[in-house]
Amino acid sequence: MLRSFWSEAADGSPLPVELRGLSEGAQTGAPGVRRTLIMEQAGERLRIEATAVGKGRTQFHLWRELLPGVMESPETVEEATSDGLTQREREVALLVADGLRSREVAERLAIAPQTVKSHLKTIFDKLGVRNRVELARRLARR
Repeated sequence: MLRSFWSEAADGSPLPVELRGLSEGAQTGAPGVRRTLIMEQAGERLRIEATAVGKGRTQFHLWRELLPGVMESPETVEEATSDGLTQREREVALLVADGLRSREVAERLAIAPQTVKSHLKTIFDKLGVRNRVELARRLARR
C-alpha cells in the first residue's frame, strides 16, 4: 500500500522521512495519543495514524480509499468483479489485507465483529485461500 505513495518503500527498508517524522511526533507525546498524516495523489487518499505504544515503539494504522468523483478504468472494474466478491466482501477483504483485526474492521464499517468473520469465511471460500496471510498475498498480486 505504501508503494503507491513512496516507490522506494519495501520490507526491511527505512521508513520514508514523512513517516519517521510522524513516528517521532507520536513518541514525544503522551502514550496513546495518535498523530495523523493524510496524503492524496492519483485519485486515492492514504491516511496514516501513528500511536506510541511503548518506549521507542510506534504502531501505524493505514487506510486507503478512492477519492470521490474518480472513475475507475474498465479494466479495474472487470478485475474487481471477476473475483466473485460482493462490494462489502471486497471492503472487508481489503481492510483485512491491510492488517486490521476483525474488531477494527467491524468498527470501521459499522457492522458486528461476527459479521466480519462471516464475510471472511465467504471470502476465503470464493478466493480459495485459507487465512489472512494468503488473502493479503492474493490481493497484493492484483
